[in-house]
Amino acid sequence: MLFLLRLFFHCPYLRNFMLAGAVTCLLFLQFTGTSVFANPLEKHPPNGTLSVQAASVEQQLGANTAETSPGTVNGMDEKQQFLQQHLEQLYFETEERVGGEPIYTTGYLLDLYRKNQFNLLWDNPASIDQLLKAIYASADEGLTPEDYHLEALIRYGHDDEEETAELRQVEYDLLLSDAMLLLAHHKRDGKVDPRKVEDKKNLEPATPRPWPVDTFLSAIKNSTVQAVLDKLSPHHPSYLNLKKALHDYRQIAARGVWRHIPAGQSLKPGMTDPRVVLVRKRLAVTGELAGRSLDSSYYDRQLETAVKTFQTRHHLEPDGVIGKATLRAMNITAEERIDQIRVNLERTRWVVNDLPHSNLIVDIAGFMLQYYHNNELVWKSKVMVGKPYHQTPVFRSAITYLVLNPTWTPTPDIVKNETVPSIINDPDYLAKQRMRVLDSSGNEIDPVTIPWRQYYGKVLPYTLRQDPGRDNSLGLIKFLFPNPYHVYLHDTPTKFLFGRTQRAFSHGCIRVQNPLELARLMLANDPGNPTTVRKIDQILASGKTTTVILKQPLPVYLMYLTTNVQDGQVMFKPDLYNRDEGVVAALNAPPSPLSLTVQLPEAKGGLSMSNQQVRIGKTVRYVQNQPRESSQVVQDTL
Repeated sequence: MLFLLRLFFHCPYLRNFMLAGAVTCLLFLQFTGTSVFANPLEKHPPNGTLSVQAASVEQQLGANTAETSPGTVNGMDEKQQFLQQHLEQLYFETEERVGGEPIYTTGYLLDLYRKNQFNLLWDNPASIDQLLKAIYASADEGLTPEDYHLEALIRYGHDDEEETAELRQVEYDLLLSDAMLLLAHHKRDGKVDPRKVEDKKNLEPATPRPWPVDTFLSAIKNSTVQAVLDKLSPHHPSYLNLKKALHDYRQIAARGVWRHIPAGQSLKPGMTDPRVVLVRKRLAVTGELAGRSLDSSYYDRQLETAVKTFQTRHHLEPDGVIGKATLRAMNITAEERIDQIRVNLERTRWVVNDLPHSNLIVDIAGFMLQYYHNNELVWKSKVMVGKPYHQTPVFRSAITYLVLNPTWTPTPDIVKNETVPSIINDPDYLAKQRMRVLDSSGNEIDPVTIPWRQYYGKVLPYTLRQDPGRDNSLGLIKFLFPNPYHVYLHDTPTKFLFGRTQRAFSHGCIRVQNPLELARLMLANDPGNPTTVRKIDQILASGKTTTVILKQPLPVYLMYLTTNVQDGQVMFKPDLYNRDEGVVAALNAPPSPLSLTVQLPEAKGGLSMSNQQVRIGKTVRYVQNQPRESSQVVQDTL
């Protein structure tokens, strides 16, 4: 014994090791209440069993003061332990299903039940009834009720088995919670991950949306589940109008009166053709043609007016001639139109809850631009967008500055594929277009000295720049907003193209019909901006290239909407870039598991973590929110 004491005092490493072991034992006693010196004959649980001692610190501390009964461990009864164990197995992927049903909101569920001390939540029948009603009603928004465990919940609700009552009760509770959380997410943010179905998609909110765990707990306990879920659905007029359109077209489909019209020669006013009868009945279904005389095969003036109305509603040239395009639109089935409306309800969910009070919305498929100020539509204009092989991307940004009397620098692809061939065919092309040739140092080069044929189909080692002026490809003004696609709004000298119904003519940028009107409105609504309307006119008259910085950047949304409602009329637009099919397939597919993003609290000790997030899904990832660079090198794609 004396030897051990001497060794303890004269060997610091051994002394530190023994002290650390003692502290560990004391801490173990403090937080678990378990004897450190356990009976060596006592049986221990198998290694594969998950410990229920991973509860929150609050629960562990509370277990020290709570009276324990034979059916409790650390203050938790068997049902709580089973529920916690089940959630941990789901979270750490040792299980993926509950009662044969896939679980989609694992991270949310773990957080939800932890806040409720791992007690069951759904002991109020009224809350269950409200959830089931909300699930059924999800179809009215283009969602699929079966995605939310509908059949399983009905089965569990009628289950009277006594032998597995406790297990079934836990499973039922988890499925109810999973259904509610998944439906809440889909109603607020959409079911489909837009990054998987939209080209160059970036419509995510700038900051993570909050996870209102306390709101959901309160809703379940106070029987306000349906009210909370209804509140999460968008209430923007555009969304409500599409909901009504979906209801109307489902009624049309239920009547089964949508008949196919055979192909043939174009039908024009004054003609007699048996197919005219089918056209009359087709237009009567969707309301373009009124009246009882639907059996006439003569194409009269009344029918011509109805056909033009149909063509306008479907973004076709309203010429009254039933050609291939018009006949194709008439033969799209009611079921296909229902899917088209569902797709655009989903696209609206992606952004509508985050729309600021003032913004610009570019409707790519509808070739329109709308300017909202303080939630009111104050201005709109026709636009041209990218050709199908130069698609205008879908994203959000904010206009930060304007350029009056801009120059135009075509991209290398435009130079290689269009400009150089034009120069080879016409040596005076550059002079006619008022374009200069610059070297890498910005020095002007005489174009006569350049062997243009040598660069046919190759990248030109020079920069071409068009001088400002009304005939400049960008017109008199361009509007810049940060994005990785080199896309912006601008004027154009080819105003006559705005007379077309289909206006996909650009290389990806958005050409605006009346851009100077937009600039004057934007600057008038930009408090503190010294650039007045009079100043704009002076700058334009000078011909000098001038940049005007906005005091308050104006959010801009480039959206691809193939259906909307205008003045009570459902407008169907051609799927210009063939993007609807992917969204329909994703809407009809099983849901994807959700990940949970929460803000970390401010750290003590001077270390700020306010810009950090933790994303909780099947794996835990830490994400640092870095400020985005607003500067960009602008390339002109037109």
